[in-house]
Amino acid sequence: MRLTKVPTPMYMLGAALADEATAARARDAMLGIHKKGPKLHWRDLEPRAKMLSVEAVASLSLDHIVVVASPLDPRKQERARAKCIERLCWEVEDLGGTSVTFEARTQSLNQRDRLLIPKLRGKGALPVGLRVDWMRGSEDPMLWIADQVLGAIGDAEAGEPRYFKTILEDVMISRIDL
Repeated sequence: MRLTKVPTPMYMLGAALADEATAARARDAMLGIHKKGPKLHWRDLEPRAKMLSVEAVASLSLDHIVVVASPLDPRKQERARAKCIERLCWEVEDLGGTSVTFEARTQSLNQRDRLLIPKLRGKGALPVGLRVDWMRGSEDPMLWIADQVLGAIGDAEAGEPRYFKTILEDVMISRIDL
């Protein structure tokens, strides 16, 4: 979520698209730039490290999908997340993806997401054949990539576009009005 320093509060959800061989190379690249802590997180990076991070992401030549939902009422962030999950899953399938792995959150929020998936499928709002899983961010560096892209977009929305300019060509942004 971006609530401050942006014209409109927003909820963002993103995915880095890769086949298994590309994902293996991407994981190695992300591990190469992150040496401490369980996960590479955009909000923890200084400006120089942010630039190194987006340069590493750009070097991977991955496609990225980002769904931005706004204006966000912070009291309704789970509604915004549900809308973003729905749109992201359709976008992934439209580009030929067969599975989506979301970064795990707390146990209760993960359960909320897991209950959402069959509801969306039941009303035809989620691709039937798309596999949906969850994994802790510390367990898969592929999840770090989406975090870096989302961070760069959030910074651009807040008036600092230099990081996003580095990866702009590889990112498709889908906007949802809440």
